[in-house]
Amino acid sequence: MAGFTSLDDIVNEMTTNGKFRRTDWNKLTHAVGTQAAGTWYALPHSTGNPGAMTLGAVGTNLAFHPCTDRTAGAIPHGGDVSTDTKHIMNASAFSAAATTMPSIFMLVDMLGWYPVTTTTTTTGQTLVNSATVTASSSSGLLLTYAGWDAQSYTPVRFTTTTTLPTGLSLNTTYYLVRVSATTARVATSLANVDSGTVVAYTDAGTGTHTMTVYLGERAPSEGAGVQAFLTPSVALGAGTPNITLTYTDAAGNAGNTTPATLPQSNATAPIGQIEYSGTGAGKYGPFVPLAAGDSGIRTIQTFQYSVTHTSGTTNIVLCRPLLTLPMTTVGVASERDLLNQLPSLPRVYDGACLVWLMYAGAATPVSSAFYGHLDFAWG
Repeated sequence: MAGFTSLDDIVNEMTTNGKFRRTDWNKLTHAVGTQAAGTWYALPHSTGNPGAMTLGAVGTNLAFHPCTDRTAGAIPHGGDVSTDTKHIMNASAFSAAATTMPSIFMLVDMLGWYPVTTTTTTTGQTLVNSATVTASSSSGLLLTYAGWDAQSYTPVRFTTTTTLPTGLSLNTTYYLVRVSATTARVATSLANVDSGTVVAYTDAGTGTHTMTVYLGERAPSEGAGVQAFLTPSVALGAGTPNITLTYTDAAGNAGNTTPATLPQSNATAPIGQIEYSGTGAGKYGPFVPLAAGDSGIRTIQTFQYSVTHTSGTTNIVLCRPLLTLPMTTVGVASERDLLNQLPSLPRVYDGACLVWLMYAGAATPVSSAFYGHLDFAWG
């Protein structure tokens, strides 16, 4: 089994075998207004190093959009390690900017998002996680479908009423290679998407074939630990609607819903704010509350605002939390030794899209700089 067997093995893998990566990062708070005290913010689409990620403007409205370490704005962690197992060993964060403390940084693996441009709609909206496909030959297996501009690196699995095209198997994860807004090829790994190595075409199969988003490769037990948050990529207009999600939980139960005290969106939430965070009834942070007993989300089926926002674009993001760094004092680093201080050794899966969420414990000025590092090792 991959992984470390002892402290000596860790030292050997990191030193003798060179299985180690240190990443230094810096992020600036959003330049669209002071980060309000008591509120959470998503920093993927703030500037810094790595740079800003583009949310909301790619792909089909309400359709799943994947994130990987190939996505611009993801924190590098050393790439794919195949059969090895990668862990975070150490982490730090600090800021020398005035009035930035206290604050909390939370590192998450951002699995993907559903862009919502229809924020003026108050009826329930169905999210796109699957599509019926037909297969044909054109330099490899070519899938054709409708209603979903599925992006490269989207992880999917296939089902059929009869027989899949030869070359595809049930209960197997594939990754899409986008050809057009209605067509894609399939690859057997993220590395094969990079190289354009796609599954060959033999026949179209028989019956009706369906491809469905599958997050299990980066979400153990098919969704365990996966959480959701909402963040605008275009500032939301006036309105304070309640938010309802229905989702399939980690156990495979569909139709689960957010509990009775629903998250309530903040009026005119700016870019990057987790739109229902803050204090008071209907305020949560940073994640949308799940039904009692649920341990995570496989996919989200529907989304609804109870009343309208007048404008804007929000994004329903799925992620897996990895670690938390509380900071108390300007200019003093918060550090976490994840091997000795807190031996959790969070696992980083191949393709993980690492990004920071931030809790502003005090009103934090625009473009306040935060810095830090992450140490990774694998074996």
